[in-house]
Amino acid sequence: MHILTTITFLTLLVVLIYWSLPEKYRYLSVMASAALILFHFSPISLGLLTLSTLLCYWVLVNIHNTALASVVVISVLVIIFLFFKLSMGFEFNLEENRIIPLGYSYYSFRMIHYAIERYKGTLPTHSFMDFARYLFFIPTLLVGPINRFEAFLKDYKRLRFDADNIFIGLERILIGYVKIIVLGNYLFSHKMGLYARVIEGDYPWLYEYIEMVRFGANAYLQFSGYSDVAIGLALLFGYRIIENFNFPFLASNIADFWRRWHISLSSWCRDYIFDPVLAMSRNAIFAAIATMIILGGWHEISFRYIIWGLMHGLAITIWSTYDKKTKHLTIRSHFITKKILSPIITIHFVLLSFIIIRDDSLSEAWISIQKLIFLN
Repeated sequence: MHILTTITFLTLLVVLIYWSLPEKYRYLSVMASAALILFHFSPISLGLLTLSTLLCYWVLVNIHNTALASVVVISVLVIIFLFFKLSMGFEFNLEENRIIPLGYSYYSFRMIHYAIERYKGTLPTHSFMDFARYLFFIPTLLVGPINRFEAFLKDYKRLRFDADNIFIGLERILIGYVKIIVLGNYLFSHKMGLYARVIEGDYPWLYEYIEMVRFGANAYLQFSGYSDVAIGLALLFGYRIIENFNFPFLASNIADFWRRWHISLSSWCRDYIFDPVLAMSRNAIFAAIATMIILGGWHEISFRYIIWGLMHGLAITIWSTYDKKTKHLTIRSHFITKKILSPIITIHFVLLSFIIIRDDSLSEAWISIQKLIFLN
């Protein structure tokens, strides 16, 4: 929260300078502010992102075998990612300084997107500075969304001051902070937490249910709130960043949930993990499960996140099979089934899966689940 607040206030100051500068120098103020934030909170992150940017661009430009260049870039990014996630992250105590694991996670996914699209030949003509300003764009540096290079460059080429964007951006930032502070921190974390503790002794199953709902709702409010702030800050600079959430808890099935939850990440995984794995394996079940396990590992490389990813991969597979075999049934289109029953089942599966990643260990999660379903 401290890092987000610092980014917000610095960005508001930079915006005043940004629109007063000549057009060809505006991006320098944005990149400088991103470098300043990284240097202040974690100088090693600034060095890491700078060196990765220079190295990867050089490889992609100077190795004429585009397939080999992309493989080299992706391999370097994955090795660095695993290095921090598995070993050095713990030595540097990054649990308290999330700028490397979170910042680099998003940065590496943007870079992989860029490398693959360069290999496919879909990138528009651009310079190194276009590439650098994309990666060091301060609104999306910390927690996404994972914006695509083509859309970013298109916005850059048609930048102009628009008072409506300023007001909409400020409104979006305010909405984000209301979600994070008022709804997430105060209402769900504090007030609902107090109520849950009062009834814990008398109604352990109800306590676990409230805790399950509290965790899921707070996770959504925090994450979507951060995305709202990022989208709002981007609008202040004249950029329209991809929406990251679309009322995910109203999803009618688990596949629909992942089209609504963390949209930039799920669409990235669809394009760069699911589709290639499906093309190579010709097995949609394997592709779905592999994609969700990798997505879980992106959050945290641990057994509980692998289990969580596996649960969602299996759920997507089961839903896809059911969907194909029951499309002709009238009950599928019935209002109660489609608008009430299906969303209730979906949201409870998602909330139940969150228990796996909420608790410190799988044994603790199993105890919580047992209380919830009256087995303990």
